[in-house]
Amino acid sequence: MTVEPTPLERQQLDLVDPSAHTFWHWVRFAIVADVAQAEGATKVADIGAGSGMLGDRLADTHPSLTYRFDELSPALDAALVERWGDDRRIGADESIGTDSVAAMLDVIEHIEDDVGALTEWHTRMEVGTRLVVTVPALQWAFSQWDTDLGHFRRYSKRTLRASLESAGFVVHRCDYLFPEMLPLVVKRKFVASNSGDADMPVLSDRVNRLGHAISSTTSKLRRIWPAGTSVVAIAERR
Repeated sequence: MTVEPTPLERQQLDLVDPSAHTFWHWVRFAIVADVAQAEGATKVADIGAGSGMLGDRLADTHPSLTYRFDELSPALDAALVERWGDDRRIGADESIGTDSVAAMLDVIEHIEDDVGALTEWHTRMEVGTRLVVTVPALQWAFSQWDTDLGHFRRYSKRTLRASLESAGFVVHRCDYLFPEMLPLVVKRKFVASNSGDADMPVLSDRVNRLGHAISSTTSKLRRIWPAGTSVVAIAERR
């Protein structure tokens, strides 16, 4: 019996094609790479890896970093193994050492018990291992788009920090990303979509390059923004 992919799985399978990647993905990936370089890490552990596009981007921009993945969806895991090989899969009982930076990029909003999931990964990390987490921001902006993608919630800096600290992490910083994209979440909230799905928009190369230039700049200044469409936190197992 063929099992139809969920909207999230369909979105992620579409993103296997690098031409579908967008500037807001690249900005998140750059933060992970920056943390890895600052910590002297040689590996990136992509938890809830989805399409594995973090690995594709790192292969282009930071080939010295070894990409590894963990993904619960059988369909997405199969695509990851085909792309990267079974040896790159993080084993069920494997710990993540300080030679790695762990990344959970837009993952925990899909998990009803986010603190429980974070706690489980906290126990699998060695003391001193860094974790980068991104989530969609602003609960008031929760819309049908979030429901279609299986989101349980959106976050503020305060609520993301609280979830990480409840799981045992020390949070070094927590900031909003993409203030320039706030009109998009307002539109999603108040303007009904005719598409009826959760597909990512396809951007031209020119739009991607312009968006990347803008969002890379606002990311560098992220300490100052009072709001944005995403929250990013950098935490540590202690």
